Amino acid sequence: MLEEKAGGAPDVLTQYNRLSQLGAIENLEALRLENRELDRLVTDAAALVALPSVPMMLDFVIDKVLERFVPTFLAFVIEPPRGNRLSQFCYRNLKPSDEEIPIDCYRRIKSRFLSKPFTERFDTILAETGEYPELEPFSPELVFPMRGIDGLYGIVVLGSKVVGDEYSEVETMYLDRLTRFLAVGIQNGLHHQSSITDAKTGLYNHEFFMRRLAEEQSRSSRNGAQACILMLDVDRFKRFNDSHGHLAGDAALEALASTLKAVMRTGDAVGRFGGEEFCVLALDCDPRGAMDAAERVRRAVESMRFPHDGKDLSITVSVGVRMLDPLIDPKDLLDDADKALYASKSGGRNRCTLFRPGLLGRAALLRAADPKLGRR
Repeated sequence: MLEEKAGGAPDVLTQYNRLSQLGAIENLEALRLENRELDRLVTDAAALVALPSVPMMLDFVIDKVLERFVPTFLAFVIEPPRGNRLSQFCYRNLKPSDEEIPIDCYRRIKSRFLSKPFTERFDTILAETGEYPELEPFSPELVFPMRGIDGLYGIVVLGSKVVGDEYSEVETMYLDRLTRFLAVGIQNGLHHQSSITDAKTGLYNHEFFMRRLAEEQSRSSRNGAQACILMLDVDRFKRFNDSHGHLAGDAALEALASTLKAVMRTGDAVGRFGGEEFCVLALDCDPRGAMDAAERVRRAVESMRFPHDGKDLSITVSVGVRMLDPLIDPKDLLDDADKALYASKSGGRNRCTLFRPGLLGRAALLRAADPKLGRR
């Protein structure tokens, strides 16, 4: 029964004091705080998983961390679904840093989290194993595992706060849950990237390149934008493999892919069509600009040197150029670019040829393919 004052009104203050003495008020405030954190987490998680790229996801998480505190060190170590190289994003006081967590250290932590897939304090890990002296310069305090459908593929290492005490239970819970959503988002991004890229070079695969080409054809049809296709082939690649071995051939293709990505603009699409054949979709260029782009690629590859087995090796490429035409099927455009590439090959290699439609264009290809015709 509630105590009542004169007039039948309950003594609210008395009841409040009783609830406070029992700890109910404190528990209620804790529940309210937890509910606010959960609401915030749901909102943040929905925004996080909708982001289209891994760097944008990491920037989002960093912003959310900054709203609460500044850690001395923060590292995202991500293991792609294919390949042996880790992707690391490290920050000192939330500013990008070129520091890296040693791979063997990551492997040991991963092995631990395979059996204990839960966030842990670093001092707990250290007390149980004493195996991670490489991490001590980073002043780690918390380690979060990133798990997905295929298992654990990364960790998040959080250093101590710049200002303040240890991380509270609420802060740890929020970061733990946000890291789980980050893991889902990153895995989706990584698997999408794997589905549209070539495993050896990281360039777009044939299927995705054709999709990009069709999209550009539609854009060209709508607004009259000009673009071109560059079809490339490594000169005498079989002879190169026979002379230096297939591992050297793999190194050549990887070096070529890196050079193409460095030479072309961000909006251009670079793909590998298989073997030693590559294709580039260069946007916003007229025929002269297309040939300039082709020459820029050819010269960059010609001057490229890559080490293998104690030697600096080099290759050259022949290039066929075809301007986009919204009235022509993309496959036919590629066929025309391939004809121009053949003309470059036949005309001496390490050169660029522009495909021109019509009878005059065909005659020009014949002359390019046979230098004797060009001297007549």
